[in-house]
Amino acid sequence: MGLTLNIRSLCSLPGILKIIQIILALIAIALLRRYNLEFDRGSLLGANDDYRDRQLTGTIAIGASLLISIPLLVGYVFFDAASSLLEALFCFTACTMNIAGGALAIETYKDLNHKDEAVQAGLGMGSMMILNALAYLIDGVTGSIRSSK
Repeated sequence: MGLTLNIRSLCSLPGILKIIQIILALIAIALLRRYNLEFDRGSLLGANDDYRDRQLTGTIAIGASLLISIPLLVGYVFFDAASSLLEALFCFTACTMNIAGGALAIETYKDLNHKDEAVQAGLGMGSMMILNALAYLIDGVTGSIRSSK
């Protein structure tokens, strides 16, 4: 497996899904940083250590999206090959993490004042993480189908 440059792989279904996943993760990071969003009510209500795991889970879910998608996309473009079974396992892991992070964000902001811009951003970030999970699920299923052929 040598180094090749395969730009056409960006137009394939896995390439397009990877680009979508990266864009959604970058938007989630931008919202997280711009509005100082949280994945737990504890920090919003003044509690300190009880909800730290929720914050870490949500933050790791966003980071995992980038740590999974970027290397796989680079593998498509420069090496023209990827282990479909391994890719499917990565995608299912990222799907699970994004569902968890998105659900935590939505649960955190659902009962707050929806007119507040930060609350809208928190709900939007959670929704985008759920959509990203759907993209990973589609990517994982298509990767499983490719590996079974």
